[in-house]
Amino acid sequence: MEQRGVVPIPVPAGPPARILAVLIPVVAVALIAARAARDGLRASPDDPVSPWIIAVVTVAVGGWLSWRALTQRAELGPDGLSCRNLVTSFEVDWDRVESLIVLRRGPLAMVDLRIRSHRRRLRVGAATRFSDESAEVVLDQIRAHPDAAARLIDPRDDAPLDPHGV
Repeated sequence: MEQRGVVPIPVPAGPPARILAVLIPVVAVALIAARAARDGLRASPDDPVSPWIIAVVTVAVGGWLSWRALTQRAELGPDGLSCRNLVTSFEVDWDRVESLIVLRRGPLAMVDLRIRSHRRRLRVGAATRFSDESAEVVLDQIRAHPDAAARLIDPRDDAPLDPHGV
């Protein structure tokens, strides 16, 4: 049952995802280089699988995770929220969404999804931003969607106003 006037709001991956997309293959190559520097890539009697196969699989998985980091997305649709994260994808109807919780950890602002009758939270990976204007833009997009705005919990919205602006 589609609501009239509610346009799907796409949320593409932000800068943290781009940084992650670069770091994943670098770490994969660093792991291979560390093994090559220590033992070389020759198989020893103790190796159940050739180190070359492990190296190729490591680079392939690193490339796949890097691609997934770049293609993270979320869409606030009229019927529900769909999300594609680094390793998971999910779609949830708005009737099942209990809350969208804004978390600020260090330099990052993230949005977690709590589903009714579900024990754990799911992260909306595409909404992860550095705590600056881009995080506020994403939160404004979420606030612009009537179903999402009704479920959004942002601790900063509940904080009392400081007369000194601190």
